Amino acid sequence: MRDYHIPVMLKQCINFIAPKPGGIYVDATIGGGGHSLGLLESCPDIHLIGFDQDSEALLEAHKTLFPYQDRVELIQANFSRMRTELAFRQIKTVSGILFDLGVSSHQLETPERGFSFDLDSPLDMRMDQSSDLTAEIVLNELSQKALTRIFYDYGEELNASRIAGKIVKIREEQPFKTTGDLVKVIESVVGKGTKASLKTKARIFQALRIYVNQELEILEQALKDAINILEPGGRIVVLSYHSLEDRIVKNVFRSAAEGEEQTSEASFLNSTKKRKLQLLTRKPLQADAEEINNNPHSRSVKLRAAEKI
Repeated sequence: MRDYHIPVMLKQCINFIAPKPGGIYVDATIGGGGHSLGLLESCPDIHLIGFDQDSEALLEAHKTLFPYQDRVELIQANFSRMRTELAFRQIKTVSGILFDLGVSSHQLETPERGFSFDLDSPLDMRMDQSSDLTAEIVLNELSQKALTRIFYDYGEELNASRIAGKIVKIREEQPFKTTGDLVKVIESVVGKGTKASLKTKARIFQALRIYVNQELEILEQALKDAINILEPGGRIVVLSYHSLEDRIVKNVFRSAAEGEEQTSEASFLNSTKKRKLQLLTRKPLQADAEEINNNPHSRSVKLRAAEKI
């Protein structure tokens, strides 16, 4: 499992989830199963349900969690279907939910997945290999305006327009096939071998991955669903890896903690705010220097946690 993906901030996740015997816990992004294994080892007699849209991740999770197979159910589905899939199984509430929103080390290091700009590989970037949309289709078929918006909105890249324009111009002669093709275009605009160039490549690849997998569009509703299915005292922990994700998590948590206006049917004047969450982290926690040294993937992580009221 550790060769597949090292779980980020594992001890903190377990401490915040605080699993209790007999509880049902959900790993909304099970990956290689590292966080789930920690939860199962930390507390006897819990039942764990793991979601992932990546079939390779589920195979690895099955191996990792095999000793606990009688207490584990794995479901191949995006976490946007979590509430529906649990309802199918007649599960109305759960005791804790964990979201790890990062790309796994395995996905980054597997060339054919196309997530890394360090490897020359097919322009794929699909989390769910059965979906139709790939990064290759995006780069070769979307307009310059659409590409600019993707790079700017999802990557916060200031050179979005210039890079999009170069892509459109080059694809008229030769369609984009590999990540190396894209890297050459980025470097032709922002240069090669500098820290700024490295950051631009990371932002462009992030933007494409987010767009291909519709990551931000589904996150807000999935978090709201998760909060609704938590039992009183149940906890939710989210690990995010860039500002766009963390902003969504922060806003959803804050809204649920401050409460929504509830108006009595008897009188529109009799209104109260119904709070759903108590925040356990006022500010996001980050990995310490030791963890970052052992696992560079944890460098950008932000952890937020809350408890259902």
